[in-house]
Amino acid sequence: MTAIRFHELRESRQGTANPPSVTLVYVLAGTNDPAYARTLADGTIPTIVASLYGILYREDLVLDPIGFELWRVTAPFTQRKYAIGEYRLRFSTTGGTIHITQAIDERRRYGPGAVNNSGTIGYRSADEIDGTEIVIPALKISCFYRHPQGVITLARIKALARATGAVNNTSFLTFNPGEVLFLGCDGGEGSQTETEVEYQFAMSENATGLTIGSIAGVAKLGWEYIWIKYKDKPVAGKPTKEPEAVYVDQVYKELPLSAILGFGA
Repeated sequence: MTAIRFHELRESRQGTANPPSVTLVYVLAGTNDPAYARTLADGTIPTIVASLYGILYREDLVLDPIGFELWRVTAPFTQRKYAIGEYRLRFSTTGGTIHITQAIDERRRYGPGAVNNSGTIGYRSADEIDGTEIVIPALKISCFYRHPQGVITLARIKALARATGAVNNTSFLTFNPGEVLFLGCDGGEGSQTETEVEYQFAMSENATGLTIGSIAGVAKLGWEYIWIKYKDKPVAGKPTKEPEAVYVDQVYKELPLSAILGFGA
């Protein structure tokens, strides 16, 4: 049995910068069976290579017979091409800010005039509560989805525009109903070409069992709006405020985003 020999040629690893590409070139000796030669090459040549322009992915294997039991094997590498129906995600967890008027807990107070404000932040007078800005968890996701040709039509674009500013009412990208706000999308359209669309979302977790002042058991969906009504509460003859009622309001329309966008269920 002829020994199998497989080695890379000197002209291998030539490439281009735009678009990024690298081509590996080998000689395979020891078999005349094209199927066996391809199997050997597939198992020997790497599927990814590192380049000056990042990771490149093997596109194909080209085997050319150049003599008895002798093959020239060419393997081109390029940036990954996403197939129809595939998607990729980009995310940011840098957080967001919100203005609050009620503390989780009033930890300390100092001075002879300090009274229990029931967690009210920055009480100045009967009509003035300063509150404060705080950082809260905020996840933003951009989803790049490749649609088949002819799917992103003008009618579909109008439907996407109408869905912008809606919250999911069914599970979407593993998030519970009420947690995903559709911020809109960017892309192109054409009847003869596949289209990659960038969909943008903001995520806010649903919450239950919240306690605000002395009011317990408050629940809200991620993108519902919560606000507090205060009442006067004199303490030691000094005016203060405390929460009297908590309101949770729907401010975004709720839609089945996975059915509208075509992915994410």
